[in-house]
Amino acid sequence: MINAGGGLLLFTLLAGLLLLVQRTEPKRRIITFLFVLFGMYIVSAYGIYRMSGDCPFVLLGRCALPNYVERARLIAYNTLNLAISAALIFNGLFWALIGRYNPPASSDEIRVLGIND
Repeated sequence: MINAGGGLLLFTLLAGLLLLVQRTEPKRRIITFLFVLFGMYIVSAYGIYRMSGDCPFVLLGRCALPNYVERARLIAYNTLNLAISAALIFNGLFWALIGRYNPPASSDEIRVLGIND
């Protein structure tokens, strides 16, 4: 089982972050990947935190039935795994269909036009 709304949101955020790395200038790709990796960790941890707290029977701020806590945690991790897999597949397809033929340009190729040009 998965959380469909949370999975779609996680997929969108993770796919966007991976697409950012893919379309970054080649010279700056490693540093961008490190920052994006940290961002992916934050997004994933917050997603697990929010989805693990879903409980239909809340009593005094805590889940009334302990088996629902473990079930919610399992659903959260299944959702995260599916979202990461789908984001990787999406970015692989994007690279194969679009990114390979249209690589990001380098900043060395930028030509600034002056008054005399």
